[in-house]
Parts: sequence; C-alpha cells; structure tokens
Amino acid sequence: MGERSAAIGRTVRAGLAGWAPGLRTCGTALAVGAVLGLLPRALPPGLAFLALPLEFSATTLAYGALYRAAIRGPSGWNGLRWGAVEWRLLAVQALVTVILTVVAAVLAVLVGAVVVGVAKSNDPHLDITSLEAWRAALDGPGAIPASLPPLLSMIVMIWLFLRLSLAPAATVDRGKVQVLSAFGLTRGLVLPLAAAGAVLAAPACILVVAIGYVRAIAGFSEGALVPQLVSVALLFFYLIPVWTAALVDLYRHQALPAPTPGTVRS
Repeated sequence: MGERSAAIGRTVRAGLAGWAPGLRTCGTALAVGAVLGLLPRALPPGLAFLALPLEFSATTLAYGALYRAAIRGPSGWNGLRWGAVEWRLLAVQALVTVILTVVAAVLAVLVGAVVVGVAKSNDPHLDITSLEAWRAALDGPGAIPASLPPLLSMIVMIWLFLRLSLAPAATVDRGKVQVLSAFGLTRGLVLPLAAAGAVLAAPACILVVAIGYVRAIAGFSEGALVPQLVSVALLFFYLIPVWTAALVDLYRHQALPAPTPGTVRS
C-alpha cells in the first residue's frame, strides 16, 4: 500500500509539474490541435464522416508534440510538427481504438446475454418487444444481477485502457509502434494509474460541472459555443498535457532497468 501511495503521489506531482513546461514548449501545437478539435462541431451533416479523422489528427498533434518534447526534446515551431512520431502515434491511437472496440463489442454481447437470461428467468413469457415488460422483468430481484455485468464491463474497459496507456510513450521512445508490446509496462499499476488519473482530472471535472450549472442557469443551448470552447480548452490545455507528463514519468520508471547494487541511476 505504501509503494502504491508513493507511486500515485509521484505520478500526480509529475503530471502537475509537467503542465506549465508542456504549455510553454508545445503551445502552438496544442492551439492548432484545439482548433482541429473544434472543427467537427462545425461540420455540415454531409461532411460528418470527417469528424473522427479530425479528432484523431487533433489529439495526435497535441500528444506528438508533448511526447516528443518530453522524451526526445522540443522540436518544430513551438511543438507544431507532423512527422514520423505523429504517424506512429496515429497508428497507436487507431490500434488501441480497434482493440477497445472489439473488446467492447464482445462484452456487449455477453452483457446482453446475461440481461436476457435474468429477464427470462424472472418472466419466462417475456415479450421482448415491450419496454414495460423488460422493466418489470428487470425490477425487483433481477435488478442487481442485471446491473452487475454492465458495471464489470466498464471496469474491464477502464482496466484495458490503462494497461495500454504507456503505448504512446514506448512508441516515441523506441521509434516504432508499440501497443500490445507495451502491455507489460503497466503490470500492477492499474490502481495507481486510475487513482492518479482521477486526481489529475478532478479540477477539470469540477469546472465542467460548474459550467453545466451556469449553462442551465444562463439558458445556454446544448450546442452553445462557449461551453464547447471551454471543454476543448480543458482537454488540450490541461488534461492532455498533465496526463502526458504523468505517463512519461511513469514510463521512465518502468522502462529503465533497475540499478544493480552499488550503482546509482542517473
């Protein structure tokens, strides 16, 4: 427990300590990424298919600048550059997305099977076309068993995401795409990563809740520009920099070999 607490504290401190330097060395890349991140919200329906590529490009541009600056040193115009690092990180994002999507699909099938089984056990003559029949079948004794599979599925997805979270750092450091090969770097670190991520994300979450409250009072529409600008700014100018700095620090501790007795790690 002591080691995990120390790891959480170190990771949080590294994330916060890397925030200002990340903005300073990669501000232009983050700003361009934020603009690209806003573009999908302005696309007409006929160009909606461009939303995902734009979002991938936006986050790749930001992560590429930050990881490159932290691991290889600053380059480009205040971090703004699209080179081999960005292409590799784009591949990592795509592969991780595919893995998570496949796992989510499998879990969805399993969850559906369990929910149907619970509903059928409570009501053997369940009318699957009736929403009221489903509600009645999953109420009472069936509520808890039916709610557990979705909860467990969410935990599995978070676990898998965190286990793959050092793939970008490993990719930039080793100069080749690393996804499943970086899986072992996070062995035993899921809980510290989750805790550190929650602590780092807490200020942004509080601000988002406050913005939602203000939006409700001020009567902003769902697609109002100001809340969208704030959410994108939070993502690119806070969450991405602190999370990247935290992961780089964790990667350095995991990837570097342990010093042999009588030596000092530099």
